[in-house]
Amino acid sequence: MRNWTKEPSVSSVKHSPNDQDRAPGEVSTVQRALNLLKLLGTTEKPIGVNEIARRLGKHVSAVSRTLATLEHNGFVERDEETGRFVLGVELIALASRLLAEHDVVRVARPYLEELAESTRETTSLSLWNKTHAINVEHVLGPGSIKHIAAPGRRNPAHCTATGKAMLSHMPDSTLREVLALGLERYTDRTTTEVSALESELDHIRKQGYALNVGEFIPEIAAVAAVIHDRRGRVAAAIAVTMPVFHFTQQIEQQLAPLVINAAAAISKRLGYHSAQPI
Repeated sequence: MRNWTKEPSVSSVKHSPNDQDRAPGEVSTVQRALNLLKLLGTTEKPIGVNEIARRLGKHVSAVSRTLATLEHNGFVERDEETGRFVLGVELIALASRLLAEHDVVRVARPYLEELAESTRETTSLSLWNKTHAINVEHVLGPGSIKHIAAPGRRNPAHCTATGKAMLSHMPDSTLREVLALGLERYTDRTTTEVSALESELDHIRKQGYALNVGEFIPEIAAVAAVIHDRRGRVAAAIAVTMPVFHFTQQIEQQLAPLVINAAAAISKRLGYHSAQPI
């Protein structure tokens, strides 16, 4: 149980971190467009050209050209009044096709609904994306206070319940990738020590579920368990999320078996026969 106590030219010697990470053979303009989309995907509010250029370490003119192309194709949208940008609906169309074909999303939906009804809290499903958990589905519970686990939100692996649940079952190479990013502090409860995180991940594997009590967003707590596919690989994680003031040790004891059993049931539906409910 938790203890409560303006862009340089291509030939310039100066490169942004994104350029340094680019693999040989990648096209710089394509990489710039991808970096731009990723940036917009992690920004909660619309963002202007100058700020985008600053964050990417690029010339405003180059960013403007990339945005114009993405806007023309529907991948970004511009607010007519402010001139700021957000992700466009064309991405929704592409993602919808992907999610519709993703078995775990289809299989998990009724379990999310049942869990939301029984706990009266928000339930969510997250998939793994290299070093983060990404929300792909959520169901609001009937309780009076609702937390929106918005699809598309990136959950850092070291300080969110779904992130830790999946990371605890990942190979050492994945953990090294996460650690290489640095354990960013989001709140005063965020784990930033490598040894502490490794110890917690070991504990998660043993107890079967992960906790987040104000570690990423101060007001939010969550309980999550990992979902496996038929080969035993990490497929997703399911979570119950609630306001942190709702969360107590008693609530943890009540929610943990419900979340573990839901994850086991989904895993079994996906063909993972080692999933054992408790």
